[in-house]
Amino acid sequence: MKLTTLLVCDAGLDKRQTIEDLIHSQPWLALVSTVSGSMAREQIGSLHPKLVWIELSPAPVRGLSLLAELRETFPQLYFFVSYDVPDPELIRTAYRLGASDFLDAERWRTDLPAAVQSIQLKQQSESVNVAGGKVIAVFSPTGGIGATSICTNLAGHLSKYGESCIVDLDLQFGMVSHYLNLDPSFSLSTIDFSHTNFDATYLRNLMTKYDDKLSILAAPPELEDIGDIYAAQVQEILFTAKQEFRYVLVDLPKNLLDERAIATLDLADNVLVITEYNWAAILNARKCIDTFKAHYAQDKLLLVINRSEWLPPDVLSECKANLNYPVYHEIPSDAKTAKWVINQGQIAPGHTTLGKSLDSLAKRIAGGEQLLLTSKETEKASFFKIPAIFGKKK
Repeated sequence: MKLTTLLVCDAGLDKRQTIEDLIHSQPWLALVSTVSGSMAREQIGSLHPKLVWIELSPAPVRGLSLLAELRETFPQLYFFVSYDVPDPELIRTAYRLGASDFLDAERWRTDLPAAVQSIQLKQQSESVNVAGGKVIAVFSPTGGIGATSICTNLAGHLSKYGESCIVDLDLQFGMVSHYLNLDPSFSLSTIDFSHTNFDATYLRNLMTKYDDKLSILAAPPELEDIGDIYAAQVQEILFTAKQEFRYVLVDLPKNLLDERAIATLDLADNVLVITEYNWAAILNARKCIDTFKAHYAQDKLLLVINRSEWLPPDVLSECKANLNYPVYHEIPSDAKTAKWVINQGQIAPGHTTLGKSLDSLAKRIAGGEQLLLTSKETEKASFFKIPAIFGKKK
């Protein structure tokens, strides 16, 4: 079914015609009307489009204000935003306000099909109730935080509550198989998506077992093996895995604009955002969560602090205030165990500090514990302050 599309454009006739032609070129889009910004609310109410495309020219700030207004009034709609150049601040603000995609004039012909496909995937994930397991996406906006280690070890502890698997979606530099000391015969790059029966049996044959309760679908072993893996194919993998496994963990790449990552985030039952109590990681986590909050409910987004160490109460309070989001779980620093599990390719033992914390996290995700609420002070915070540990302005 086509996405009925309303174009909001106050730019000149040439720009309007260009965008209309782009919409007409997409077999899954149907243009219902082109209107000015002042008429957008009224026309949405009468035409009931599923997608609203807002061209930011000639006044980007006004266009973004319109996006915020329409997104609040019509939260069920999808929004595209376009502009002549990929201005980083405009992109960041547009996503934070709830835009599904940002299209710039240089790349919109190549990026538009993927943007449309992303919405279709989201629609399917929202409308199809797939019985079975839970998909848990693990993401860290900062490198070196330990997201892959958490993903592999959490999967091991979740496997006690039901058979689990890991999909390593870091196609360029995936390390899940190395962290578990496995030598996979197959990977994502070897999947034949033209296979007539892409079912659980076929998927299992491509996986590598860690033990009877945990399997992995490895990332391509070489950069040249990545090939063409599309968002729709990732969705097919996850739908199939979700019907076969109780828990499906996905180790995501750092690139949030990757269409495969977006498809996974949309489909996931939970998204674990991993960070640390250090200033750079807090900044990135805050930026990430502010963007996610425009698209996903709070019960889907779980903020996890890794390598948590003792901090003075005032510093800890400021760190949490700057994150401005409830902390779901804290994993204490346990460098000795963390180093051992990586070197040995093992799951963190339950008697260690790291193992106990991951077991507790697994139990809560499996429904065994209640959500940990943060202090009121953290929930009320809405701006960045520099924690005392990093020095204060004089």
